[in-house]
This record gives sequence, C-alpha cells and structure tokens, in this order.
Amino acid sequence: MNDLTLYNTIRPLIKTGDHLGWRGDNLIGKIIRKFTADTINHSELALRLEYEGLDKRRFNVGALSFGITLHMLSRKLERYNGRVYWYPLKDEYDELRPKIASYVLDKIDIKYDYKSLFGQLLGRVSSDMNKLFCSEICNLAWVSVGIDTGFPIDGIAPTPHDIDNFNIFRDKIRIL
Repeated sequence: MNDLTLYNTIRPLIKTGDHLGWRGDNLIGKIIRKFTADTINHSELALRLEYEGLDKRRFNVGALSFGITLHMLSRKLERYNGRVYWYPLKDEYDELRPKIASYVLDKIDIKYDYKSLFGQLLGRVSSDMNKLFCSEICNLAWVSVGIDTGFPIDGIAPTPHDIDNFNIFRDKIRIL
C-alpha cells in the first residue's frame, strides 16, 4: 500500500474536470513514455461527486483496457506502481465542471480504442467516438464544453504528452 500523505493534503482541492497524469513504473508505461518523450503515460479526469457521504471522496474516470471506467481515486492510488500528478484546471473553467462530469459519466463503458493506441506509436490518429483511449476521452470532455485545447473534436487526438503541455491548467502538483 502506498503512502497517501501527499494526496490527502491535496484531495480537498481536487475538482471535477481536473487532469490526473499517471507515470507507471511498468513495462507498458515505459514504452509509452519512450515514444512520447514525456513524464506521464496515462491521462484521466478527476470527478468530485457532491452527494451526502461522498463529499470528501474523489473519483477518477479514464479509458483502461476494458473501456471507460469510474474508480475511487484513493483506492487506485493505494495500489498504483508509479507517480501521479494533479493538473488543476484554471479557475476560469469552474462553471464548466458540471458539464464535464455529465460528459464523462455518459461515456462509461465505451470500449477502449486499442487500434488508435498502437497507431499513436507510429503517428497521429483521429478521434473515434465509438472507442476511446485515455488522453482522447479527457480532451473530448474539455472540448465538448467549450475549452480550447488546440485539439478539436473532429481533429487528431492528443497524447498524454500533449495534455501535459496544454495551457488550460494551473501548475501541476505531484500527489503520489
């Protein structure tokens, strides 16, 4: 089990729509970083559900091998082998956070886009709304509510490396 001291300090500040950048210390993570030359290899969105009893909980939504999934962030962090960074959206996007939540929750169980994942190793791929990979679902959630990431819905899909350089965040902070 990992020490969640950093995460527990930051947790109250994490809001829906914030980016979570994952740097896995496994073979797949290292291969992805080799091809993207970046510090992270996986992207997810934070989700803060405002329901009684869940006000202190944070969730993460992302594309994993079995599709778009929702997890309790602390449980995933407890067993994660690597580092995780929190990228808070700039305050100017706060009013868009509920729409981001609606967008990603509507995408739960959409299948993972293996073809595009491997295509990213050879070059850029276009977004496919029927199957999604990690940085693609994050970008689509932001762009669908009007945040300009530089990667429009009908264009090429960004990599985690691209998201690491988006100008829509305040400074990233390591949480694990």
